[in-house]
Order: sequence, then C-alpha cells, then structure tokens
Amino acid sequence: MIFGKVELNSPYLWKKGRWSKPLIDEMGITHNGRSHAVSRALSDFGSEESFEQAAKRFKEHYKYELSASTVNRVTKGISREARVYVEDKLFEAGERYGEDTGKETKEMLIELDGCEIRTAKLKPKENTNEKTLVHQRPKKEKVIHWHEVRIGLARPVTSTAKIYIGKMDSYPAVVNQLFNAAVLSGMNSKTKVIGIADGGNGLKEELENQFENLQFILDKTHLKDHLYETAEELGIETKDRPVWVHGYLDRISKGHVDRVIEELEATYKGSKTHRVKRLIGYLRRFINALNYDEFKKNGYPIGSGEVESAHRSIPQKRMKLPGACWHPATINPMLSLRVMRANDWWNIFWEKQTNEKLAA
Repeated sequence: MIFGKVELNSPYLWKKGRWSKPLIDEMGITHNGRSHAVSRALSDFGSEESFEQAAKRFKEHYKYELSASTVNRVTKGISREARVYVEDKLFEAGERYGEDTGKETKEMLIELDGCEIRTAKLKPKENTNEKTLVHQRPKKEKVIHWHEVRIGLARPVTSTAKIYIGKMDSYPAVVNQLFNAAVLSGMNSKTKVIGIADGGNGLKEELENQFENLQFILDKTHLKDHLYETAEELGIETKDRPVWVHGYLDRISKGHVDRVIEELEATYKGSKTHRVKRLIGYLRRFINALNYDEFKKNGYPIGSGEVESAHRSIPQKRMKLPGACWHPATINPMLSLRVMRANDWWNIFWEKQTNEKLAA
C-alpha cells in the first residue's frame, strides 16, 4: 500500500481515558505531512518529469490529488538528502584508494563534459518604486542565467558498467568526484587511466593533477572543429575546407603532429597568422593526446560520445524541459537524484532511508 500498513489499538479512535492516533503514532505523519512511501512515489515521479506532470501521474496511479507545488516541495526535499547520500558514497570510495582489494583493474576509462542549464533568480526591480498590491513590497523581476553542469563517467575499459557523476562546480571539485567514481569502479594506484574530454581551459591539467598514470585523449571532434574554424578565418572556400581539414587531421591522427606544426608555421607566415598561431598553440598543448590511430589500435575511444549521451539522459531529460528554469541552489541536489537513477542506487538509497526511520 502506498500509505503503508496501519494497525489500530482500538476499533474506536477515542474513548474515555484512551485514544488512538494511527497516522501520528504508527506512521509519524503530522499535519501537512506524508508517509515515507508517498514521499518516495512523489520524488520518483518528480525526478523524471515536470512537477505538474508528476502530480497527474500520482493521481492516475494512486487516485489522490496533490498540487504540483507539493510535488515540487517533496522532490526538492528528497533531492537534498540524495545529494548527501551521493557525495558520502563517493567520498567514502575515494578514502579507500590505495587499499588492497584483491582485484586488479588494468585500464580505466573516464570521460567528462559540460552542458548548460537555465537558472533564474528574483531580484528587486531597478529604477522603480512599484510595489505589490497586497503586501506593498518592492516588485521583483526574474533574472535569467545559464550555468554549466558537468557530467562524468568512469568504467573499466573492458566493461560497459559505468558510474556517473554530475555537479555544477569548479574543475577541481568535479574531477575529485570523478576520481572517487573511478575508485568505486575498481581503479587503484597501478591502473592506467584513459581520460577523454574536450580542450576546456584547465581541464586536462586538472585531470593530470588528480589521476596517476593518465593518458589524456583530446576528443577528435573538437580538434576537427578547430581546424574548420581556422580554415574559415584563413578565407578557404567552403567547398575546399574538407580537403584542407582532413589533410591535416589524417596526418595528426597518424602521429605526425610535429610535422604539421612545422608546416603550419612555414606556410602561413604574414598578416593572417593570429588564428593559425592559436591552432599551433592548441596542437602543442595536446601534442601527446592526438595519436588517434594508435589509441584505436589499443582499443580506446577517441571521442566523448558516451558522456555526451549521458548529458541527454541525466540532466537534460529532466532539467532542460521547455521553459524550465532552476534556482542555482537546486541544481546539484536534482542532479544527485538523476545520478542515483543512472547508477541504480535508487532502491539502495530508499532502503537506507527506511532503515534510518525504523531505527529512530
């Protein structure tokens, strides 16, 4: 039963000197409260679709009508508990790094990528004395911003079983969570780590800082985009750009990046060198991350397609609904709900919640 099992002490709720309050005594539900099972059902629906649609689904399944604002409040409350659970689980895994588990994972794949989520905050309107009609408070306006959410995954190279992380935070904090996820997936100090990501400022460096034995691979699509942007700024005609781009890309993939840099420096001297200098700097920065043919021979991916797919299924499916805006403070908790679902931690989380309530 969605509301749980209730045993009454008496067939009467009250008689002289005795009374029974089953909702309070047996289920701990007070005024405007909900049972543990109802909270689970609401957050289950609310973590998957809009709060309005989740309220409709709850009514369809359980024949009780609740408002979208109630689903919102319950889901966000559970999401804060989920954030604590996810962060504790990952932190505890990271603390075990270096312990002898008896298992050996020779190669670990990690991927990290970002996408933007729309956020909104209310602030008082500027240059106006307008007030609300009822409470006569200063009127507010909605301020829209976009915040980058970073999604990562870790899995042994020979396995398809992944552990995901998701966080709106700096590279050091996000990479630390990714490190903990890799430990949870079986990484130890002897594991060779294959890291695939784009060329975000400081990302490669932070991955190298936190992961031992890292072979960084620059996502090949991002290199191709750089080459196309350079071709455009050099004035190469659209029809000729693919030949120009793939001529360099093929040579880079075969491990001849040094020769490509020398040729670019020799060929494009003169007035239009700014974009070429930028490309050369990019190639030098990732000089050990571009040998795509060799990486493929070793069985490593050369693109971050797995984590890009995770973007669609973890944050975007729920948090990029048409017209959706989120307060910045709700993003990481909601991401934790989504990460729990993706990692199959949902039932474990609720078992823990149930055990804690029974023990209280």
